Amino acid sequence: MIITKDILNEKVPKEMLPIRLDNAMNLYTNVCYKNKSGIVVYNTNPGTWDCLYPFYELDHKFTIDNYKFSKEDITYKELIEEYQKVYKEIYEKERGYTKNIRKQILIDEYKKTFRLNDVHIADELLPIFELKYSKSKKVWTLYYFENYVADRVDKLEDLLNQELYEQRILPLDPSIKQIDDIDLVSNIPYLLSIASNLDKLKKHLMLVEGENR
Repeated sequence: MIITKDILNEKVPKEMLPIRLDNAMNLYTNVCYKNKSGIVVYNTNPGTWDCLYPFYELDHKFTIDNYKFSKEDITYKELIEEYQKVYKEIYEKERGYTKNIRKQILIDEYKKTFRLNDVHIADELLPIFELKYSKSKKVWTLYYFENYVADRVDKLEDLLNQELYEQRILPLDPSIKQIDDIDLVSNIPYLLSIASNLDKLKKHLMLVEGENR
């Protein structure tokens, strides 16, 4: 479940209290290509997850297993605040992964994956916290998603014709939950439901040379 503003002051059910912290960095590209416009999403694990994701970086994830929150009687807001405190103390201060370094890691992995030379992050979208039961770990996990949007990608047409992953162009419509019978990861429709995120994505629309909006 996505932790939305309207439930921040509600108590987390004790049976859903997470004992694992996790995060991922996502890079969104909003493109117009061959009469299609929207964000590029990828099916990175067909046959296993069969789900469409934005580009994400996993090699430098922040994760803690068997984490014990300071109290059991806790609100969703307090849950997030404690995660942020631990994230800052351990990931940023102790390990040195400041925001600028994390953004560069995300760019470098994107360039490496798709053999690009120049990528630029223009903006940060609102972060998302999601409380989810991890089937692989068999525990409740609190996920933190950092979301960024690019405004410059060299060889954009090559990128949009890459064959490493199955991909789709998803219109900026939060009501869409599937494309061609493939589910979208749950945080994408929520991200697209936030007006400020849509404004930033639209602001940084990228066109292939010769393409009309």
